[in-house]
Amino acid sequence: MPAAPSPPVLRRLYGLLTPYRRTVGLGLLLLVGSVVAELYPPLVWIRVVDHGIANRDWTYIGWQLALLVGVFGVQQLLSAWRGLLLERAGQAFTRDLRLEIYRKLQGQSAAYFESQRTGDLISRVTGDVDALQDVLVRGTDAVLANALRLVGVVGIFIWLQPLLGILTTLPMIAVGVMLRSYAQTVQPAYRAARNRLGDLSALIADRLAGIRVVQGFARERAETARIGALGEQLYDVGVQAVKIRNRAFPWARFVGNFGNVIMLGGGAWLILAGQFTLGGLLAYRGYGRYFYGPIDDLVNIGDLLQRAEASGRRVFEVLDAPVPVQERPGARPLPQPVRGQIDFEDVTFGYDPARPILRGVTLHIPAGQRVALLGESGAGKSTLLGLVTRTFDPQTGTVRLDGVDVRDVTLDSLRRSAVSMAQDTFLFHDTVGDNVRYARPDAPEAEVRAALEAAHALAFVDALPDGLDTVVGERGVRLSGGQRQRLSIARTLLARPTILLLDEPTSAVDAESETQVVAALGELMRGRTALIVTHRLSLARTADRVIVLAGGQIVDDGPPDRLRAGDGAYAALERAASKLDVSA
Repeated sequence: MPAAPSPPVLRRLYGLLTPYRRTVGLGLLLLVGSVVAELYPPLVWIRVVDHGIANRDWTYIGWQLALLVGVFGVQQLLSAWRGLLLERAGQAFTRDLRLEIYRKLQGQSAAYFESQRTGDLISRVTGDVDALQDVLVRGTDAVLANALRLVGVVGIFIWLQPLLGILTTLPMIAVGVMLRSYAQTVQPAYRAARNRLGDLSALIADRLAGIRVVQGFARERAETARIGALGEQLYDVGVQAVKIRNRAFPWARFVGNFGNVIMLGGGAWLILAGQFTLGGLLAYRGYGRYFYGPIDDLVNIGDLLQRAEASGRRVFEVLDAPVPVQERPGARPLPQPVRGQIDFEDVTFGYDPARPILRGVTLHIPAGQRVALLGESGAGKSTLLGLVTRTFDPQTGTVRLDGVDVRDVTLDSLRRSAVSMAQDTFLFHDTVGDNVRYARPDAPEAEVRAALEAAHALAFVDALPDGLDTVVGERGVRLSGGQRQRLSIARTLLARPTILLLDEPTSAVDAESETQVVAALGELMRGRTALIVTHRLSLARTADRVIVLAGGQIVDDGPPDRLRAGDGAYAALERAASKLDVSA
């Protein structure tokens, strides 16, 4: 028998089958019946040859043949029923495990996804889960079936002729030792192959997502070469595994086939010595395919186990990854109605705790106030927005919404009340209507159109070939930056949030579209608390209050008109813009 993967991984893999134990258990029970029926026919040869033919008893032979037909029918019935049950369990396992991995990924932090490759994660959710299904359901069924056959045949061999049975079994013990050594040798190659496949999937997904950049800089040949190099590495580790296999298997088969020599030679000698019968030897030969045939099957199962071990590790890496932001036990929905007051109390945060981005920030934002956040890149502006929705939690200090610590409320209620709109507007490969309805799928068309009108987007949507039913393409590629941004604003309007967290809302639009986007933002922010990260002073001047961050701390804070007249950080930004004669 081939060596199994390391016990912790194997134990956890089979633990995943617990929800389907009844279906799998019944399937395995049917397997036992099926194997028993499968092993019965060679015994008929003994009876037909040693009794029926020897006594010329055609009635006896007829009954044995009828019994044989019945056993064949029962065996096929049990096999079909077992196959249906195990396939159902396998499909349910695949469905549920993929969903569990997706749920885990969906709850991960932004920092986690920044450290991962999307293509590799997709490979784990698809290819690795399929590999696990192959071994946990189909592979287990095959392993147990072959094990039962071997145990049954060895028992029958010894029962029919003890000495010949023991001698015939000896080569198989040697084969088991050889296959165990093979499994330990090939395991690193399979693990490397799964990792290379993940690398290749990640690179292809990344380059296809950025195909316009690839084509824009005429990098097609270079990227093809890079993907080809990774494909070559995958080929090399795959060939390495095949080489190991082809060194081990011929020897295993050669040693295993000595059992046939022992069976024939020993059987003939025992018949001549009067210690065995011709019918018994024919039965031995009939069982040979159940005894030696599983060698190849067990070897293939060994390969399957090694692939599953590699896939299992990759799946468990996702499932075991810590989730830094989770709901506290007993978290409650945010008290309604939400007013929108935000308080940062002595907040310190850093993606690397040893290098904080925000240092002891204390800030009070009254409900309904429109606040512009300015500062150099890395000053902590976007980080403040992420702390409100618990994209991450501070190392020290507290963020409160309407006086309630955001860590004490459910994430669902928090993120429905405080909605973020990133500078990189994301639209799904779906229709305009479904993209706008994403926050409220049950919103009637009248409300969707009202949101589009408020976002200054209705005119261009109506001009599209299919209006609301127009498919926007992946990431909204068929629309301009300004159009995508206005659809994002309409989507946010339809969500009816109390707090708006806008991260560079006009950075991705051209000057012609900016006027319409700013007007749409004005509609969006009316009557709501809004935090706006921006580098455009024209947008900052429309705010009730401007806050300038530097070195992780607030260095200027107040109404834009008052700050402009002073000599602080905001006034310096205004003077610099004026000197450059840049329309900010």
